[in-house]
Amino acid sequence: MPHLRIRSLSDKAVKDLSVSLPRELAIILSTPENNFTVEKIATTFYRAGESVVEGEGDPLIEFLWFDRGTKVRDAAAKKVTELVKSFTKSEFIAVVFTDLPRDHYFENGTNF
Repeated sequence: MPHLRIRSLSDKAVKDLSVSLPRELAIILSTPENNFTVEKIATTFYRAGESVVEGEGDPLIEFLWFDRGTKVRDAAAKKVTELVKSFTKSEFIAVVFTDLPRDHYFENGTNF
């Protein structure tokens, strides 16, 4: 925990980001790098009735986490956007946070 789900980037981009995102975000979130999960969600985006080539759409990074407040969320979104920019030609990078209640999250059958 936290989990990052990434859409509309190439496999290589997500592989590279799986190194830089945990390293940079660990500092901002005050959590160890090995707590992060980075996942590529394979999806197809469409524009004007045509499919968009994988890696050429508008990236969407879904950030599932335990809420750490507005300042930390804003800093994390800024860092994610900064790191993702080098892997896309898109002008639009969306970072969406989903706050998980601690009592709804279990690891190895144990509740946080």
